[in-house]
Amino acid sequence: MHPVLFRIGSLPINSYGLALATSFVLGLFLAAKRSESLRVEKNDVYDLGIRIMVAAIVGSRLFYVITHVSEFQGRWLDTVAIWKGLYGLSMLGGVFLALVVGFYTIFKRKMPVWSLADAVIPSFALGIFITRIGCFLNGCCFGSQTSCSLGVSFPHWALPYSGTGIESGAHIHPTQLYSSFCGLFLFVILLAADRRKHFPGFLFVLFLGLYGATRFGMEEFRFFDHEPNHLLGYSVFAGRSGITDNQLISLVMFVAALVLGTWLYLRHSKTCCASS
Repeated sequence: MHPVLFRIGSLPINSYGLALATSFVLGLFLAAKRSESLRVEKNDVYDLGIRIMVAAIVGSRLFYVITHVSEFQGRWLDTVAIWKGLYGLSMLGGVFLALVVGFYTIFKRKMPVWSLADAVIPSFALGIFITRIGCFLNGCCFGSQTSCSLGVSFPHWALPYSGTGIESGAHIHPTQLYSSFCGLFLFVILLAADRRKHFPGFLFVLFLGLYGATRFGMEEFRFFDHEPNHLLGYSVFAGRSGITDNQLISLVMFVAALVLGTWLYLRHSKTCCASS
């Protein structure tokens, strides 16, 4: 565990911040490169990427605050202090808002919607792969206690043992690395699928479905760090006996991928039949 990788003078370079910045830069260049055949200006792609990045951070923080309201009661200004709180960010909220802002920008500028979505979406998977390594080095987004051989232990002062009820030095699931591996898996699958003929939007719905499925399963190994929230339904999220809010969102993503994928396929088939 290395929350601070190194220092430049007195300035600490945080491992998660560096991973986030690296994933953004590489993802932006990858999206721009993959968009060249669509005749979309690079500046438009860069602007889209910046909007998506900001939306991802805002969405991640907003979702964290919503699911940890009790932490901010009486000090609401801390809701904008992303460096505070036990974790501070929740990736699913970031993915959701990033998709909303991304599609809004694409529609508004009348860019090729589904082809551009296919070009950009592998950058999301690459970002998951890189940023989750940063999570592991930072010690956040950890898993539940386990006795299996995959379990790891962190220093006694690390986040997993700070007010969580997990005994200091206990082995826990390295869910950050599980998630990172899933991100790499998605990245490879998307690039491989792109080599085959497909309808516009296929890569996007493939990511949406696979990410929803893998994140749903990942929650079974994650440490459940907050009380069931009333916004999403207190009776549903009753501890670990039910599904978590993240699992509900993941399930919605999976179903949305099936519905959207079916619609896009049928629309594409109808268009092809009409033109032949």
